[in-house]
Amino acid sequence: MHKRESVAWHHMTLRNGLTDAWRLDSFRKLSKKEFTYDNEKAGTTSAVSRINKFMVSQTLEERGGRIEAAASVRKLSNHSPLIITIWGWHNAPSSPLRFFDISLLSDERSKKEILEAWVGNHPPPSNELDWPAWLEVATSRVMLCNSRLSKAKKHAQGACIRACTKKIQLAEIQLQRESSNEEVKSILSDSQGKLVEVFQNSVERNRHLSSSN
Repeated sequence: MHKRESVAWHHMTLRNGLTDAWRLDSFRKLSKKEFTYDNEKAGTTSAVSRINKFMVSQTLEERGGRIEAAASVRKLSNHSPLIITIWGWHNAPSSPLRFFDISLLSDERSKKEILEAWVGNHPPPSNELDWPAWLEVATSRVMLCNSRLSKAKKHAQGACIRACTKKIQLAEIQLQRESSNEEVKSILSDSQGKLVEVFQNSVERNRHLSSSN
């Protein structure tokens, strides 16, 4: 994928809040095989890559499911079938799969809210017999808080991308008319830098989500 296509692809996925399902903890991997393309050349040279992906929205990410890269059928294609199951009303497990977005812990404000949700209005019990019930309720509070913060973060990123893209488009149009306008050049540079920062933050979030895989 060339640079222009790569930027457009990342822009589209971030704008629509899409994430590679293989990198999410909410999707259980049924196969160890991750590569979906195997281009065997003459001799011992072999190139493999993950060019086939399922990109899922925030709603599907929270619903979860399972994903696997099946064995390829050489006579038909050198691409391995990628199979995904999304939990719905009828096939969801009795205890819905949930994941914790640990990238939020790098932000002090989000970390503080999560810690406050963990403690809640009741301190940890002194009686060991009361611990299981307290732990279950505290964990539920933390997961709900984490989900809320994760949604808000994604929405904020989407709004930032749209704003930066609009500024970049307007600045490029204006520079076509006034190529020496330093103020517009500064706006263009700042907006492009902010957009790169959002892309990097998204990549870091996905790395955290896949840290246990």
